Amino acid sequence: MSEGELHQIQKSRKLDMDEETYMTIIGDKTASLLATCCEIGAASSTIDQERHRRLREFGENVGLAFQIRDDVLDYVGRRSITGKPTGLDLNEKKLTLPLIHALREAPRSEGKEVLGMIRHGGKSMKVQKVIDFVKENGGLEYAGERALHYASLAKAQLESFPASPSKSSLTAFAEFVVTRNK
Repeated sequence: MSEGELHQIQKSRKLDMDEETYMTIIGDKTASLLATCCEIGAASSTIDQERHRRLREFGENVGLAFQIRDDVLDYVGRRSITGKPTGLDLNEKKLTLPLIHALREAPRSEGKEVLGMIRHGGKSMKVQKVIDFVKENGGLEYAGERALHYASLAKAQLESFPASPSKSSLTAFAEFVVTRNK
């Protein structure tokens, strides 16, 4: 987790994040935490290594879905619901998946302008303009689809488990992380 945080800080300074790097960072941070928690839970109830692996992969995929959804909420969430201001990641110069995708899809000149606003930050950054840029260039839809993909991979790890309240809860959790509003 620490390595992921340091990597993110380094990339935030340079504003040169690509999707592969973003996925590595959130994998090292959020996904590794949830993967470890799920594997520890499995280890506390069974010695079956296959179940440990499946629950670890469930946690990793849920963690990826959770973080991507969190990054989408930074663009569309309301402070009264999420508890944090819209555009907080932008103010912290964090390039997340919605913006990374929009930068990849937009004309280069528009992308440079947006990165310039983020680089200079502070009062000069027009958060709403960046949010509009992300929306217009499909960043929110793309990130939402990626979150759904990882939630689906998580649920697939549960298929071999027998029906139980625990399995139902984990399935519901995987569905919740991609639909949550805060």
